[in-house]
Amino acid sequence: MPEISTLTAAQIADMVSGELQGNPSAIVRDVSSVAQSRPETLCFLSDVRELKQLEQSSASVVLLPTGCTCAGIKTAIAATIAVADPFAAFMQIIPHFRQIRNHVAEGIAPTAIIDPTAQLGSGVSVGHYARIGAGCQIGPGCRIHSGVSIAEDVVLGRNVILYPGVVLYAGCRLGDRVIVHANAVLGADGFGYRFQSGEFRKLPHYGRVVLEDDVEIGASTTIDRGMIEDTVIGRGTKIDNQVMIGHNCQVGQHNIIVSQVGLAGSVTTGDYCRFGGQVGIADHVQIGAKSSLVAQAGVFRDIPAGETMGGSPAVPMSEQKKIALATMKLPELRQTVRQLQKQLEQLEARVCSPTPGAAEKQAA
Repeated sequence: MPEISTLTAAQIADMVSGELQGNPSAIVRDVSSVAQSRPETLCFLSDVRELKQLEQSSASVVLLPTGCTCAGIKTAIAATIAVADPFAAFMQIIPHFRQIRNHVAEGIAPTAIIDPTAQLGSGVSVGHYARIGAGCQIGPGCRIHSGVSIAEDVVLGRNVILYPGVVLYAGCRLGDRVIVHANAVLGADGFGYRFQSGEFRKLPHYGRVVLEDDVEIGASTTIDRGMIEDTVIGRGTKIDNQVMIGHNCQVGQHNIIVSQVGLAGSVTTGDYCRFGGQVGIADHVQIGAKSSLVAQAGVFRDIPAGETMGGSPAVPMSEQKKIALATMKLPELRQTVRQLQKQLEQLEARVCSPTPGAAEKQAA
């Protein structure tokens, strides 16, 4: 990563309004993690319980929580800077040393295909071989990377970013500052069929996909259009890579949806919901606001607001922990059952077998 600038510990402390201890002239040329620190780098530590890690650190300067020092720790660190939020301060400093290199070139590439009826706002950039269909409205500052395919009548708000290979079917609506990562597909027909006369007949889908402001969609994620109404992703929701959102879903605001989650058709989620990896939700289920579903949860019924659920079928985590503990003891339990079964067989044999001499007494 090329060098952007060089800073001293004193300069960094001033930039983040931190309390400096140690050498104010310590040089920082890059950033690093604590585990893979290098000389002349800045790192951060948010958890005071992990201070021992600094004994192995080669960094020059470290950001620490307020009130925390390296006193009593043998370390090569030349200076510490105490701040209320070390991670936030670290993120503030990173742009001075690192560049994000995935920008599309400014302007319209000569190989881009743009329908004459499409309207492009000021400052729009379109990469090579991107296509923009008839009747589209592209807001100011949008960045459309190479190979993007935008069908007819799509509307993009301000400062939308579409990375290479994104496909937007006709009629999609994206709000301001939406980010869609590579090869995501928005607006494909929902998986809707009706079994009739011995065959599955396709149901036409007339709805759209609507992403509200500040939504981010991960790479290779797919969101299907609604059959009649729109599929809607609420403001500020962040969706990871390889997620499937079925037709007619209504996802609330500020949801977090991790990789490989699947929402069947017509699922509704409240605001501020969290979904761990590989969660699966059956069709027409309603997820209450501020609910959390842990990884691989299978949801077949409505979830009340504020619940944390796990397992398949999903149950409250207090129950799921008991189920998990019991499952771990199954081999031991199986062995116990075998022993009890053997003892029972022995007892039955003793009870059912005739007592020695009993036959002779009966004959007499």
